[in-house]
Amino acid sequence: MGRRRVRTGKLRDRVILRRPVKAKDGKGGWSTSFEEVAVDLPACIETLDGREAVMEHVLEGVSSCRIWIRWRGDVAANWQVRLGGVDLNISAPPANPDRRRRWLMLTATTAAVLKTG
Repeated sequence: MGRRRVRTGKLRDRVILRRPVKAKDGKGGWSTSFEEVAVDLPACIETLDGREAVMEHVLEGVSSCRIWIRWRGDVAANWQVRLGGVDLNISAPPANPDRRRRWLMLTATTAAVLKTG
């Protein structure tokens, strides 16, 4: 974490870690859903930014955040974090900033899509 330190008292939020699971869709293909891996996990959430972009006539609102949890070795970049009913997609490989396996830093984004004209 370099100069930034997360203390145990900052873990005020509770999140759910979810990993992708592929299942047959009955039509010869696969569908991806998410299953819960860890529930009620203490976390520290830092909101980073919010922005909007128009892509293919769709206005997309995107917000990013940094999520600190205690070290886990099984989290991958294709997982999701659920925070109070909002699904956040982990957008970068999980980082071990202090190299001591005490904390895991996740960068995640959410997108809300609104159709335009």
